[in-house]
Amino acid sequence: MSDAVTVFVRAGDPASDATLRYLDQRGITYTKRDVLSDPSATAILFGRLGRVVVPVVQVGERLLVGHDPVQLARFLPRVDTEDQHVSFGASVRTVTSEIATAKQLPATYGVEVGQVKPESPAEAAGILPGDVITGIGPYTVNGGADQFRRAVSLRQPGDTMLLTIWREGDISELAVVFPAEAPADVPAPEPPPD
Repeated sequence: MSDAVTVFVRAGDPASDATLRYLDQRGITYTKRDVLSDPSATAILFGRLGRVVVPVVQVGERLLVGHDPVQLARFLPRVDTEDQHVSFGASVRTVTSEIATAKQLPATYGVEVGQVKPESPAEAAGILPGDVITGIGPYTVNGGADQFRRAVSLRQPGDTMLLTIWREGDISELAVVFPAEAPADVPAPEPPPD
């Protein structure tokens, strides 16, 4: 399967613009096809979907319909960037039915926050141990810790991630800001002399 990315958009469409911004921010190379000026783009969408809807991101043979950062993060080819890693700064574990019952969640979903590192993006956002992260932006965390870690791994310095938090029966939204310059890592120990 080819990892070529084609984006079907409509000029002036806010969701199309958001998808193009998302791809540009992550350095993804893509071909843009506007359904208003490219009749063959309209024909392709109608042939594959039975309707013309935008935005649609084609990754190889897979079509991702609508602006959906979680699905884009899952299926887009990875771009290797130097020193563009961010850290959330807290451990998370998938919510089990036992955790959901203990936390009085309405269903079994989300990730429970464990230890929060001092001076981390998670601490700066006000996230506390025991919080349950139930959503990332408009999306529910149904994929557990793997989904959450994947979402964080696709963020870059300077990005903001809006999280929905369940804390003692109350729901709130917190914005986690990943610093534009990641804090310097602890230097490696000096090698022993020869």
